[in-house]
Amino acid sequence: MGPGRRSRWGYAALLAVTLVAWAPVISLALMSAVAGTLGCRVDEGSVHPCPSPFGQDLGPLLYAMGVMGWLMLATAPFMLVTGLAWLLLLLRWGWRKIRG
Repeated sequence: MGPGRRSRWGYAALLAVTLVAWAPVISLALMSAVAGTLGCRVDEGSVHPCPSPFGQDLGPLLYAMGVMGWLMLATAPFMLVTGLAWLLLLLRWGWRKIRG
């Protein structure tokens, strides 16, 4: 197994950890976008009806996606670490590009 193959596995592992750590933020962003587009009310107190263009009630799904945002409290350290890791990789890539 060469060095290039090992680094690919490292990037894949970092990507997997990043997606899991940032899942609550992604969930909140999607919930906000869908609720804003459809004009629905979403809060953590209760489920509100939100009819979709396809005739289904998206209220329970949007509520669950919003409550999932609380998981951010548990994943915040991993979000910080993965964000810094990707920033360092980006800076290293840019430095290598500049140096030629």
